[in-house]
Amino acid sequence: MKWYLKPASVILALLIAGPLAIPLVWMSPAFKKRHKAFITALVILITVWLIKTSVVLYETALRQLGELQSTF
Repeated sequence: MKWYLKPASVILALLIAGPLAIPLVWMSPAFKKRHKAFITALVILITVWLIKTSVVLYETALRQLGELQSTF
């Protein structure tokens, strides 16, 4: 098995590259299909959550910036 398909390498790639590393999960023979599906779903859910949180944070920052500018 190639080094980049070993479970530790795949998990490290997921932590670094997020959803871009999902193909490595599916190419790796070390994971069963149900594990591959679970990991994929988990990474997608975390990615969606991070995007939504970033949007809320951005909107909050813009709102606070607008309030700050209106005080001057």
